[in-house]
Amino acid sequence: MSERNDGMLAFRLTGLPDSRLPLYLYCVGTHEEKPQLRPDGFPVYQLFLSRTGMGKLKIPGKGVWSVNAGQMFVIEPGIAYEHMPHSKSGWELGYIGIGGESVESVLHAVGLLPSEPRNLKDMEQFWSRMTDIWHAPDQGHTDGWNNSALIYQLILDIARCRVSHEGAGSLEGSQTSVITAEKENDPGSEAFARAIELMHVHYQEDLLLKHVAEAVGYSVQHLNRLFHQKHGVTGHQYMQRLRLQKASKWLADHPQSSVKEVAEMIGMEANYFIRMFKREFGETPGKEIKQRNQLKANQDSHH
Repeated sequence: MSERNDGMLAFRLTGLPDSRLPLYLYCVGTHEEKPQLRPDGFPVYQLFLSRTGMGKLKIPGKGVWSVNAGQMFVIEPGIAYEHMPHSKSGWELGYIGIGGESVESVLHAVGLLPSEPRNLKDMEQFWSRMTDIWHAPDQGHTDGWNNSALIYQLILDIARCRVSHEGAGSLEGSQTSVITAEKENDPGSEAFARAIELMHVHYQEDLLLKHVAEAVGYSVQHLNRLFHQKHGVTGHQYMQRLRLQKASKWLADHPQSSVKEVAEMIGMEANYFIRMFKREFGETPGKEIKQRNQLKANQDSHH
């Protein structure tokens, strides 16, 4: 099997997949300029790259989209679909079939599902890498582990270079949305909720606001703006209050704890913790411990 003279890559299957691989290369190639109809779908996920020309993608029950040069899309296994070129457009459409137990979770995690066409920066880079994968067996590179690593890295790089849904050219049955790095007026966004979640999960650790911002794809300045919009405080103030509230609850549940133990539990130095606790609640943690112990002693005496 060889590359045809017209530059198209013939359908190429790889060897039997290694069951130990979470994802593996199933096939690779390019489609001729003719309609492709798959009423029963395909056995694995397919990642398509549209290099030049134009075509149309139809997924029954989901929608019909025009596909332009410089776009990519993914088709899930077992899903009926068809695609066809616009007449005389010179549509170059490449595909990579990817199998394995982890493919779905990886594609979902990096945002390549659902299957609407998305704009992709630097298409030539990815077309070249697809061609290299096709030629690998001819150069003696048939190791499944190596191919798995190449495919995984390719997915990550495509996700990073994906532009947005904008310009996907939906004809019917689909909705497009623009994905921006920072949604300036959306304090209830998924990324902001994730920042809150990270703080609640890791408040006991030396968690800096800049690390929270990096983890959710925001700048510190933007994250602080969202905290002001939503809670009226900075991100640092929110995290400090969260830690102090956790400390107060800990004292209520563990009245025999020492101030030092509570400070260590929430990741604060003891003297700083005492000052901040008094500022937040109007009394020192030592006094609160004493009051809670006295209350418990009175209750025990009463009983």
